[in-house]
Amino acid sequence: MNIDELKNKLETNGLGKYFDKLQPLLRNSIRLYQKVTDENEIGIGETKIGGRPDLPPTIAWVTETNTVVTKKRRFLIFKTKKQEVVTKPLSFIAQINLSEISQYDKENILPKTGLLYFFYSAEQEAWGDDYKDKDKFKVIYWNGHFDELSRTDFPSDLPEYSCYNSCSVIAKSELSLPSSEHDVYNDFSDEEIDILWEKVDYKGNMNKLLGCSDTIQSEMELKCELVTNGISVYYDPKRKVHEQNAKKWRLLLQIDSNEENGMMWGDCGRLYFWIKEDDLLNIDFDKSWLILQCY
Repeated sequence: MNIDELKNKLETNGLGKYFDKLQPLLRNSIRLYQKVTDENEIGIGETKIGGRPDLPPTIAWVTETNTVVTKKRRFLIFKTKKQEVVTKPLSFIAQINLSEISQYDKENILPKTGLLYFFYSAEQEAWGDDYKDKDKFKVIYWNGHFDELSRTDFPSDLPEYSCYNSCSVIAKSELSLPSSEHDVYNDFSDEEIDILWEKVDYKGNMNKLLGCSDTIQSEMELKCELVTNGISVYYDPKRKVHEQNAKKWRLLLQIDSNEENGMMWGDCGRLYFWIKEDDLLNIDFDKSWLILQCY
């Protein structure tokens, strides 16, 4: 949907009076329309969701490390504790060929070349509430010669339910409206809100890069800022200091639950990868953060 289409839809459905309020808040996004595709028909290094990643020799399949404490009873009274370090593979979510999608990046905010890889906890153990979960997801940027890439098999210890089906992707540039929790909708009546989401901006399955997030619960920018600074997402006296910085966070990638890939995030939820705009411009994807929301 472009700006003219949005304006026409608003007017057609009796919401034209809100166009001037919405326009400054619109953001360009890169919509990722997926199609179930045999992995052999997806070229090495092409944009894809699910399946197996195309990795260079310098990047191993991403893992998370956990310390597990077990207790053993001795002589009916005493217990001994044993610590064991357990390493588990993450699930591969998507790879984005930036040279393929750069033409849709209207803000010129993404790198023009290279690949972005996205991984997430195979057992969905990270919801974005605790900084201790920072190794349960990963965004990797790689920019090299594609002849170095090879399709990498799933690790033998990755659960089958976390080995997602492969989908090819068609990218399109689309405008996105502010999330449903934004204050701009305070003036809408309940009936107008229903019309907006059902007739003007019906989303359906929403996989995309950049733009406004399609929230299920609440806006996430402040949570990203607080958690990455070690501050409780609930009441904390330091919260006010960071509220202004929350505006610096940008949606990087949003991946929906979908039948095509066999992805189900919580209860029909979505994965949201976030990054601060300065870190994005500086190609510092290690500072990304992830939040899972579901119904």
